[in-house]
Amino acid sequence: MAQAPVYSQGGYAGIPHAIHPDNIQFHAQVLNHSNEPVVIVQPPVYQRTHAPLADPVPDYMGYSIFTTLCCCICLGVAAIMCSSSARKANAAGRRAEAASSSQTALILNHIGVVVGLIIIVIYCLNKFYFKENYP
Repeated sequence: MAQAPVYSQGGYAGIPHAIHPDNIQFHAQVLNHSNEPVVIVQPPVYQRTHAPLADPVPDYMGYSIFTTLCCCICLGVAAIMCSSSARKANAAGRRAEAASSSQTALILNHIGVVVGLIIIVIYCLNKFYFKENYP
């Protein structure tokens, strides 16, 4: 009976992704055209899945939408993009990236609200105070 070939641990001919001995199955009942047993090799399956974080970083999506609709559209859209990035990083389990995107979204939201309030105050002063004093 023929023996299954054995490959080194480092891979066949130095190739790191070569066939590992654990993936070789020897089947004596399967014969080739010369009536010799056939070695069946099944490649390994790699699954890279990350679980979502148990305590996710806040993404401030609601705050970003509020900033976009009520205060400053430009900064609000940028904050929505950062919030979305934080949400995706939370779902993928990348805490550092989620924290960075979340912090950026929060800063953009704060700046957007302040800019929006300044614009609203200037508009109201111009509309109601300066028009009455200066005809």
